[in-house]
Amino acid sequence: MNPPSLSVVIPAYNEEEIIGECLTRLAEQREHIAEVLVVDNNSTDRTTEIVAEQAARWPAIRLIGEAEQGLVHARNRGLDSAVGDLIARIDADTLVPPDWARQIVDFFAADTSGHWAAACGRGQAYDLPYGDTVGTLRQRWRERKAHRVKQVPVLYGSNMILRQHTWALIRDRVAMRRDVFEDVDTGLCVTEVGGRNAFLPTITVGVAPRRMATGMVSFTRYMSCLPRTLLLHKRYGLALGAATVYLPPIIVLHAARLVLLRTYDTRTGRFAPTELFRKTPERVAP
Repeated sequence: MNPPSLSVVIPAYNEEEIIGECLTRLAEQREHIAEVLVVDNNSTDRTTEIVAEQAARWPAIRLIGEAEQGLVHARNRGLDSAVGDLIARIDADTLVPPDWARQIVDFFAADTSGHWAAACGRGQAYDLPYGDTVGTLRQRWRERKAHRVKQVPVLYGSNMILRQHTWALIRDRVAMRRDVFEDVDTGLCVTEVGGRNAFLPTITVGVAPRRMATGMVSFTRYMSCLPRTLLLHKRYGLALGAATVYLPPIIVLHAARLVLLRTYDTRTGRFAPTELFRKTPERVAP
């Protein structure tokens, strides 16, 4: 049997700083990728120009547009347009490792019974001024247990894969709201139609730490999407646990992390307390 074909969907909104590197890394794995669909969601910078330049070197890259503003609209446009047996959805700031596509194709090719409907890996932030020692140690531990694929209830939006027929099953179930976590919602929709989500410990991707640099109010508002998403799916116990047990320590951790990030002077490569008061652009949700 031929291995399943893989499409990669990338919603993009003003991503000129990183979209080129994202596509370059995918192009290096063209042997295992049938197409890359970049869905421009009304970018006002050079995003579309950079994508066009990359497409001139690798025609498998296609630029399509979605006029309705919002990640869920761009995501749906891309997933609906994909022709692969498998559809990976990553972010424009996702930097995939060298064997990412091969491992995805091999995993689903080996799943001849169709046991897994979808899969995801984790994301590890890059370009952190203080490094990511914890994330690196966690990744090494996972690599030692690489054979231990486990079932998870949700998916991770920067690094997720759906079978084509799985997307067809949940297409009319996914929420089109912008105040919920669309990846958590997608994963829960998969389980609600009887599918299983696999967590693959060996396909960790790099993700930009932009969300980590957002202010406390913005971050708290963002994280409140988690219990709201769980409530949407009537997971009342999980929603209560998320709101009362999970979110408070995460918000405290973010406050400490924010001090480190904002006191780091990118120009000198040193920490400077005065940098804490400089204005930092917030992560804009598309």
